[in-house]
Amino acid sequence: MEANKENENRFIPQTRIPLPMEPLPALPRHLLKEINFKAFENSRQPLKTINSQSMPGQSNQSKSFNPMVPGHSRGKIAPNKPKSPTNFDSKHVTTRQGNDDLDWNYNIFKDERNNSVISVSDEENDNENLKELRYFVENRTKNCFEDARMAITPVVKSSTLEAGGVRNIKRSLKRPHSRELQGLSPMEKQERKAEERVKRRLHFNERLQERLQSPDYLKKCYMKCMTRDYTTDMFNYLICAETKPLEVPRTSSITRACVINWLIKVNGSDGNPAIIHTACWYLDSILGTSQVQLDKLQLVAAACYWIAQKLHGPVLTATRLVKCANHAFSASRLMAAEKVVLQKLKFPTQPVVPQEFITYLSWWCDNNHPGEIEVAATFLCMSGLMVDKALCEEYPSAIAAASVRNALLLLRKRDLMMRLAMCPVYKSAEKKTTNMSYVCSILRRAVRTIAAPIYEYKAPFDHYGIPPNYIAQRIINAANDLAVIDTRVISNDQSTLLTSLYNN
Repeated sequence: MEANKENENRFIPQTRIPLPMEPLPALPRHLLKEINFKAFENSRQPLKTINSQSMPGQSNQSKSFNPMVPGHSRGKIAPNKPKSPTNFDSKHVTTRQGNDDLDWNYNIFKDERNNSVISVSDEENDNENLKELRYFVENRTKNCFEDARMAITPVVKSSTLEAGGVRNIKRSLKRPHSRELQGLSPMEKQERKAEERVKRRLHFNERLQERLQSPDYLKKCYMKCMTRDYTTDMFNYLICAETKPLEVPRTSSITRACVINWLIKVNGSDGNPAIIHTACWYLDSILGTSQVQLDKLQLVAAACYWIAQKLHGPVLTATRLVKCANHAFSASRLMAAEKVVLQKLKFPTQPVVPQEFITYLSWWCDNNHPGEIEVAATFLCMSGLMVDKALCEEYPSAIAAASVRNALLLLRKRDLMMRLAMCPVYKSAEKKTTNMSYVCSILRRAVRTIAAPIYEYKAPFDHYGIPPNYIAQRIINAANDLAVIDTRVISNDQSTLLTSLYNN
């Protein structure tokens, strides 16, 4: 027992301050006058439920004992005193005036420039926004072809607000999205492959490699719709409206071929062939009705090409066309020549050209792979218009029909010639020429002329003889095999022409 007492005494803290033997008396009340007893009485203590707290209406005896409050004992409970109204000092209170004299013209943005003030309207028509949102959600498949995942805010290209034109702008307006809507900061364009497929448009003057491929589904549907609904009316109008050049050019064939060869180079391999056909029509009409000096021939040809570009597009600027001519003329002279050409031709309407028939006839022969036939027919037509000015006496529809017929013959697609003969457009074009075989032989002879080593104007061969299809080489090789037949046809036609002239 004594050992246990010694062990217990070891844990008693050793201190020199004497410990009281009895509890200390309570502190005097004048020392606790600064303590707010009501705050302790009315405060809810932890680990107590709401039901155990005193409610207003209960007796004072039901209040629980709080040992944390000094001077609070079980037998001494302070009675509840009624609350007195709080008194405020009037000098710390701001009273509102009876009338509202507000400055409604107060401007938030202190900028002298009127075009830099941003007006944010809070009165927006929510009903219209809800209708637009509901319409977009319901017609999402129609609008986006089920490929686009999100709608993009368009870029504001032209805006009166500059990048640093607004000062003291709100934080909410400094966010990137808000600044893009205001045109204050440029938005980076992020191309998406899915959206590019959605934005696909039908281009009928595609690049050469694209034309050689099979057409996509959209183009097939368009061509089927066109041939079902519009072919008869459209091509009947074209055949009735087509005209020949005003006169056969008086310039020599070599000089004329030189300037047309330059126009083909300017147009490029991926350019629209209809531009060259239209420019040739204008140039042949000028050379047949007026006398053009040799040093101004390139200027007149450039003016004709510039007018044709404005009809078909896209258009080169005058400065760019002057650079293509190696500054042989100035931009002011080019604009003056354009006015002279239009005045000489009495401001003619847009002429009908062979390319408008070639595209349709090629599709008629083979709607799955019309590109090869179209490129071959375009090469034959371009070569004929450049080399032989005798084609100025033929209608554009007849030249186009002969070009497509030659393309089928030289590409070894004779089985499609019967299908071509059944086309109503081909039948109408064949009626407008006296001898279709003669026109075909002229085109084949023009192709062989371009392939000759001594002939220096080879722009059509360079554009349409590129790999991997080598359309020009295939046409030339097949045309050389038919050289004997073409010689007989041309000689017979010339003898018939001489006999008719002699009899008359």
